[in-house]
Amino acid sequence: MSAPETEAPSAVASSPRSARESQHGDVRPASIRRETRIAFFGFYGRHNFGDDLFGYLLQSISVRAPGIRPLIVGASPAQELTHRFHLPLARALWGRPGAMGAAARSVTYVAAVMRARAAIFGGGSLFGAHASLPFAKLIVNVGRRFNRPVAALGVSVGPFATAERRHAFASVLRAIPCIAVRDEASVRAVADATGLAPVNLKDLAFALPALYTPKRRSGDRRTLVVSIHLRQYMDAVLAILTKVDSQRLVDEVLFVSLDDESVAVTGDIARLFSPSNVSVGRFQYGDSITEVVDLLTSATCVVTSKLHGAIVSFVYDVPIMLFCYQRKCAEFLLDNALPGPQEPQPPDDVCVRHVTELLSRGSREQRYSRAGWHLDQFTQFITAIGNVQTRAGAV
Repeated sequence: MSAPETEAPSAVASSPRSARESQHGDVRPASIRRETRIAFFGFYGRHNFGDDLFGYLLQSISVRAPGIRPLIVGASPAQELTHRFHLPLARALWGRPGAMGAAARSVTYVAAVMRARAAIFGGGSLFGAHASLPFAKLIVNVGRRFNRPVAALGVSVGPFATAERRHAFASVLRAIPCIAVRDEASVRAVADATGLAPVNLKDLAFALPALYTPKRRSGDRRTLVVSIHLRQYMDAVLAILTKVDSQRLVDEVLFVSLDDESVAVTGDIARLFSPSNVSVGRFQYGDSITEVVDLLTSATCVVTSKLHGAIVSFVYDVPIMLFCYQRKCAEFLLDNALPGPQEPQPPDDVCVRHVTELLSRGSREQRYSRAGWHLDQFTQFITAIGNVQTRAGAV
């Protein structure tokens, strides 16, 4: 297999191999440390803001730890993702559907595990309703074959549509000794599947304010950000916009597409909305993750069906209306005691009332302050996995 490509130099220089390692490779002089590569696996490389954000966060957290070099496997070419990992020949096929794309991704996954010291499933719904069981099995089996520790951080587990799928994922989860989930429902799902309750460190994005200070726009202009990716919410959003416009609750409505799926839906809402008092703008996620963070944190309120549009807004104290199309959205509201409807299809008048109340408060409520704690917990988790010793020693 050809040597894998890493698209940026490590933030920490490698140290030479110690000539006095033990025969098991698990004792090294403290003064001579080698670079520890950790390969992170997730839904990266699909031009989705939330998944790309996970890659950015894992990269940012990892480089804070001495000697850790992250490999964000398959990551999108966003400006901030400087530790992307691709195989040169497979990269062009990465996003292709069908057998060719699957083969390219599989070969890349195997190469990343072989190149790394450990593997971590990092962020997102990687063990649930729409997750790939073959993908999860591949990473676990390759890790076992090449004696690489495998862990999971900031993931959701479940819900499982069938007992067969639950049983299949349970076997994968039992093979991952270190799991940190992002919500209480996942704690219960892992406990039911394995008999052991994992730690709940919450979503990786909860550490974001400790890693990035956004560039906020002037507070004089009141902006409502709308980011919707499902047509089932169009009527409710249009009702919200009509109310907001008629009462002049904001100065501007900004329609934001956070992934390719959002472009058509958000565009249709923008075309159907006929404002009388507010200005209208459009934004589409391109090649900068922090640009989106800047935009969300400058908003007066965010109306979205995208979980990470909501989480990023929440951790920077921006009021949110989140449409709970999946259980993970309702779990986020519940776990953080946030107001708003939690059913998959709330009545239009309930949505309008909620957003009107949020915009009528007049000032942001400062309620989130634990980013530093989450950053420390995530850093300790990654460092611990990097330090796990194997029979073959460090890679």
